[in-house]
Amino acid sequence: MLLAILFVQEQLLAFDMNVQLTVLLIAVYAAVLPPALLFPVISGYVILDNLFMGSFNLLYTPAMFLAWISFALVMLFMKSAKLWKKVLVATIFGFVYGWFYAIPFAITFGFNQLWPYLVADFFPAEVTMAAVDLLTVLFLYEPLRKLLDTLYHGVREA
Repeated sequence: MLLAILFVQEQLLAFDMNVQLTVLLIAVYAAVLPPALLFPVISGYVILDNLFMGSFNLLYTPAMFLAWISFALVMLFMKSAKLWKKVLVATIFGFVYGWFYAIPFAITFGFNQLWPYLVADFFPAEVTMAAVDLLTVLFLYEPLRKLLDTLYHGVREA
């Protein structure tokens, strides 16, 4: 169910690929789920996203997988950190996420195309993603974490 939520929210917000709740949801999932459940959810998300978008690529798919797993690992280690630190990491990730794709882009289109791409498309997209991550984690992280914690532990104990 958590994988479905992660995937469907992105498709519903597909009008702008940088406006999504993926960072928020993975941060919440990392706070509540054990790694044995978290990593299959992220792996399933990457596979579904690439299947649905028809974008399986030996350069871009591993970059996407590595980006989301890296973020989840950082958030796992920050389970007990204060909210402002999680907001800071999520905001920074808004910038870092795109850098996972910089090398595949340069390999695909040439290193001489990297700088024009960064200026024209990449930096504006990063700013948008960082702003969305800042706001969603700041305002929605705690209520969603509490809800998921209640639901997960309630299901696990039943």
